[in-house]
Amino acid sequence: MKKINYCCILLLLAIWASSCAVSSERKSAAYYNKNKLAINQLRFYFDTLYSQQPFSAGFTDRSFKYYVMEVTTDTLRYIYNTEQSEAKLFETIKKFNYDADILRKMATKMKEIKCLWLDKSSFYIDNKKETVTFFSFKSVLVDKPFTENKYYTLIFLDKPIEHPAIKARVTKGELVKINDLVYFTIANHFR
Repeated sequence: MKKINYCCILLLLAIWASSCAVSSERKSAAYYNKNKLAINQLRFYFDTLYSQQPFSAGFTDRSFKYYVMEVTTDTLRYIYNTEQSEAKLFETIKKFNYDADILRKMATKMKEIKCLWLDKSSFYIDNKKETVTFFSFKSVLVDKPFTENKYYTLIFLDKPIEHPAIKARVTKGELVKINDLVYFTIANHFR
């Protein structure tokens, strides 16, 4: 009897240890690796359209039904939401000559991988401007009561950045390195 209990305990420990090994990969890295092809396609669509005129885009609801687009010019920022006016959004798409087919593919890909928001952000390191692309995704914890909304954010670099400030943020855990060009963070907002 003792031998059977001992074997059961060893078996349970082995199962527990293997489950810990499997789950040791962060959710963000697992998400990125699972959706890598779709994410790369989405980045291609976004970069293609962004090169025409800077913008950011996303959804305002969990069902991914209402699309938002912010177009940025030198003097103004235009914000359009399909929940309030599809016609004005379509006028803006025509005004800035965005390829509607690529925009449609981008929106479809965003829904497919549940991307809430995509944008670019710039910052300076040693007086040199760096621009990154980021995609935000809603946290799975959002449905739990009394839990603050958190958003997973993937950050894409054009080239590796080796700087003490970035390394310090990685060391503190503010940024998690997935690979040399992709990082992950958790934010309180998706924009």
